[in-house]
Amino acid sequence: MITNYNTIRKVVSRGSPTSLAIVNPKQEYLFQVLKESEIKNWIKPNIFSDPDPVAATHKALAAMDTDKPWLLMKGDIDTASLLKAVMNSQLRKDKDRLLTHIAVLESPRYKRLLLTTDGGVNTRISEDILDAILENVLLVTQALQNPKPNIAMLALVEKVTSKLPETMFAQQTAQRYKNDQRFIIEGPVALDVALSGEAARAKGLSSRIAGQTDVFIGPNITATNFVSKALLEIGGAQGGGIILGASVPIVLLSRSDTLETKLNSIALGLLILQGEKNGY
Repeated sequence: MITNYNTIRKVVSRGSPTSLAIVNPKQEYLFQVLKESEIKNWIKPNIFSDPDPVAATHKALAAMDTDKPWLLMKGDIDTASLLKAVMNSQLRKDKDRLLTHIAVLESPRYKRLLLTTDGGVNTRISEDILDAILENVLLVTQALQNPKPNIAMLALVEKVTSKLPETMFAQQTAQRYKNDQRFIIEGPVALDVALSGEAARAKGLSSRIAGQTDVFIGPNITATNFVSKALLEIGGAQGGGIILGASVPIVLLSRSDTLETKLNSIALGLLILQGEKNGY
């Protein structure tokens, strides 16, 4: 099982450079990360520009050959416009498959990579969105050579109560998937228990995943985003993120991301492509 970004980078560096389509790049940081990735022999950048960012997106989507590995990267276009164009293009896998965001975080205080989802695309979680979240995150865990990940449906407390609807949804989800052999899922689970077996024992809880959780599914986009950003900004973690659900991974970068985070996001997309090629 891959547990750090150093290994991810080594794995993707063994492959041939992959075509990357970037839509309307204008900011200097975008060209910097393209240059660094090209130097590492990870990518072959393809720039699609137009005064109208949506038109630039359509140019990129039309040029991408889905029979070959590609990455799609957001440039200077708003996220909603880019993703809407993707969902209305040939890159959509099927009409029922939804896009979801997965952040992959490496913490110096946790022995596994932490996958948080969805902190970037879907503002709410319903059954159909949860199904997409699980299908997409499994692509990442498979690429990370984790054959049966532990998944926590996060909530404030483990007790199911109507005062906290997310606890009810977490319990329903855990019950719905309890016989799925691809992963182990529990919920509702508080964050401290997901991260620590000692916390579970102190609370008198029996858990198969406490302290060994791989995937952390938050109750909403805000909570999940906050966890990821806190780990990155003050928790000493490094990370990257990817959007899955289309026929190509989508890389979204922020000006506030460090160069390492930007490169990690591209490396993560490449790892997923290599995993799919190798039948993960």
